Amino acid sequence: MKLDSGIISWLQGFLKKVPAAVFVNNKLKARQVLAEYQQTCGYYSRLAMSKSHDELLATMRAGKHIAASDPVRVFFVGTDEYQDKSGLLQSVCRHADTRWFTNAAGDYGHNDSREPSVRAAANAARLWELLDDFAHAGWVPDVVLTQTWPNLIDPMVFRNARERWGLTVINISMDDRHQYWGGRVDGYGTGTRALIPYIDLVLTAAPECVEWYEKEGCPALFFPEASDPDIFCPMPELPKIHDISFVGARYGIREKLVKALRKAGVRVSTYGSGWEEGRIGVAEVPRLFAQSKIILGVGTIGYCDDFYALKLRDFDGPMSGSMYLTNDNKDLHDLFAVGQEIDTYRDIDDCISKVKYYLAHDEKREEIARAGRIRALSEHTWDHRFSNLFSLLGGS
Repeated sequence: MKLDSGIISWLQGFLKKVPAAVFVNNKLKARQVLAEYQQTCGYYSRLAMSKSHDELLATMRAGKHIAASDPVRVFFVGTDEYQDKSGLLQSVCRHADTRWFTNAAGDYGHNDSREPSVRAAANAARLWELLDDFAHAGWVPDVVLTQTWPNLIDPMVFRNARERWGLTVINISMDDRHQYWGGRVDGYGTGTRALIPYIDLVLTAAPECVEWYEKEGCPALFFPEASDPDIFCPMPELPKIHDISFVGARYGIREKLVKALRKAGVRVSTYGSGWEEGRIGVAEVPRLFAQSKIILGVGTIGYCDDFYALKLRDFDGPMSGSMYLTNDNKDLHDLFAVGQEIDTYRDIDDCISKVKYYLAHDEKREEIARAGRIRALSEHTWDHRFSNLFSLLGGS
């Protein structure tokens, strides 16, 4: 018997209100995400590399020189205005003559609530319209820089644009550990892997995923998130009024961690969807971080409690000049001196213990905060990332 869609919708809504059902569902989701990742690692460990990293980059650059104009021209296709304008887009604008995607209403970005197939087709048509209009006005980008997935835009438009204008298409992939394969929605593959035939280069925030793309014949670079020191910076004129702060949506391990900290007597300031304080404006986050003794990071993926990915907070936190404490993600050990420039926790009890220690030891906490700021300034700005990228590709 096939259930009516209305009944299914009601049943799903009902189950979301049953704590036991929510717990089981979240655990199943977490297990599925981790299992898919492990299977993918196994798959690519057995797959041979047909060309080396240098050979793939050389092939990509053959016949293309992104510095066809000076400065290089970049058309940016963004997704999350809040995230993109917290430093990334500003840096692209400093390094290139930059324009960006707006929808037909003039709004930023290409993510909206339309049905995936409708949205993907409409965004592709809009991108072509914008590029064609710019070309007729004498402005042709050297690079189309995107942060996208195939359910947001029909990737065939990238292939057509490459053929029409000879431009280079680069995608920034920050969520490859759990969104590489994706699923299928209205016939579209939703993972970043489905973009491979249509783009020239991938910038991935997961180091092992460089090999995944390159074994598929697509050049890739490890491109972790970064921060903007002009936005996230110490504000010594302001008092540190927050013992510990967290910015992000309320769900899963995040809620459990905050509850445990508060139960242990720690004053935690929380902002984001689902928290009592609500969301905080993009311009207010740097001030919050600067006025926090400790910035709390949670690096878990989805509802997993032992599977991590790099986050923007991992760089905005230290850049703020406040001490940053987050999950013990192994990626961070290659980017910061853990225990000296940032610190990490293994589980909730370890987090509580370290928070109490650092709140009681101001000098040690501030020493780590200063060192974290220095490391972030020297290696982890968006300007570093894009300067290195354009230099590698032959740009400015």
